Amino acid sequence: MRVLHVASEVAPWAQTGGLADVAAALPPACAAVTPGLRTATVTPLYRAARARLAQAGVTLGAGHRVAIACGPHHFEVTVAPVGAGDGAHAVWLVDCPPLYDRDGLYADGGVDFADNHVRFAVLCRAALAAAPAILGGPPDVVHGHDWQAGLATALARLEGSAAATVLTVHNLAYRGLFPKHTVPELGLPWQVFDHHHMEFWDQISLLKGGMAYADVVTTVSPTYAREMLTPERGEGLDGFLHHDVARVAGIVNGIDVAAWDPATDPALPAHFTIASPAGKAACRAALARELGFALDERTPLAVAIARLTPQKGLDLVADLVPELAALGLRLVVLGSGDAALEARLGALAAEHGAQFAVRIGFDVALSRRLYAGADLFVMPSRFEPCGLGQLYAMRYGAVPVVAAVGGLRDTVADPGDPVAGVPAGTGFRFDHVDLAGLRWALGRATAMFRDQPAEFAAVRRAAMARDSSWGASAREYVQIYRAAIRGRT
Repeated sequence: MRVLHVASEVAPWAQTGGLADVAAALPPACAAVTPGLRTATVTPLYRAARARLAQAGVTLGAGHRVAIACGPHHFEVTVAPVGAGDGAHAVWLVDCPPLYDRDGLYADGGVDFADNHVRFAVLCRAALAAAPAILGGPPDVVHGHDWQAGLATALARLEGSAAATVLTVHNLAYRGLFPKHTVPELGLPWQVFDHHHMEFWDQISLLKGGMAYADVVTTVSPTYAREMLTPERGEGLDGFLHHDVARVAGIVNGIDVAAWDPATDPALPAHFTIASPAGKAACRAALARELGFALDERTPLAVAIARLTPQKGLDLVADLVPELAALGLRLVVLGSGDAALEARLGALAAEHGAQFAVRIGFDVALSRRLYAGADLFVMPSRFEPCGLGQLYAMRYGAVPVVAAVGGLRDTVADPGDPVAGVPAGTGFRFDHVDLAGLRWALGRATAMFRDQPAEFAAVRRAAMARDSSWGASAREYVQIYRAAIRGRT
């Protein structure tokens, strides 16, 4: 089986969020659990990716030159592998400086590039054109990720490919909307512009188009798959998903458990495991010193690591900061995004510095120290297709306190409602995503930490023991591939 993945970002070469982690980990995981499966992931060679390759001392292998016609636009691109490009999986980068050699992946200074529709149409066309050469034959499956790869599944079907098509929605809120006059710019026939395919309120939606032409639409948790079919979470596409999409499946994301391992992580001041937990206390003490917190053994240290957007609910965390002293809690936020929220959190840190700290930015090493040093991990998302933060947190013994939405509901078991085989639970959930709900959940977690240390330790052990590896999810994806291939024959 030959599987072509198309994604707009792949860690560690270019990343703005969890999509890059999934695009990096899922394809090799599928190859690892399926003898004979070969995968290739195609993504742009951004300026940032070129810099990271140079920093890592990694070179590109011999590439394939491809002439791309995209409506009135014509580009000569090279599709080259990271390294030799051999083995069961390789990442291939599309080199086209006029489109990708820019500051920023999608935007400059917060303003989306005006030609994003062309940039990602060229990515999709280049991936499909190069696929036989980079896979050793035509793909059996074309697997696109999010709106940027929506045209990969659409073009595969429109241009007569025999491949099965799969489109994964990592976040339905990003629909890839562009004016309808871009239809011919993308080299598409006007027949795609109807409400069964790419039309969305008199615009073109590349995500909708990708789903319309996919044999299977997947998303990143079973609960989010159900939520997408509702008016509340369907982003205006719930009716389309009900009537025009043959199959929607939810498969929970995994994480790279070798790269995220508190027993070996070089970013940590001390290492620890479930069986040897002493290093966790050392990480906690080091983090408290780094943040300037006075911390005793009865006061939990909580962290929140997220983009500062309304989706992530960090405004609720800001609302709670004045109550941290009464709750008996210390809290630090790491993230960046909404400028007003950044400023508000900074002002709160200045006013409540004994209980609250904030670090603005994206700092992977600091995030690892936060996970390792924290007792609690706070994730009050208003919606969350899957979420990776809670998986990293559990791996590092930071017990999650999460809103019961999407993948957070699927991955965190509450002590009051434990799943089979996890009697202690692995974290704390709350149903009402508001200040009262967050206060209630953090109050429960803090009380257990302070008054029932043995019970809290059992929750922590269960969280650390949770299998968040890619193995089971990869097997589910391979089953999806096989069923889609059978459906095409």
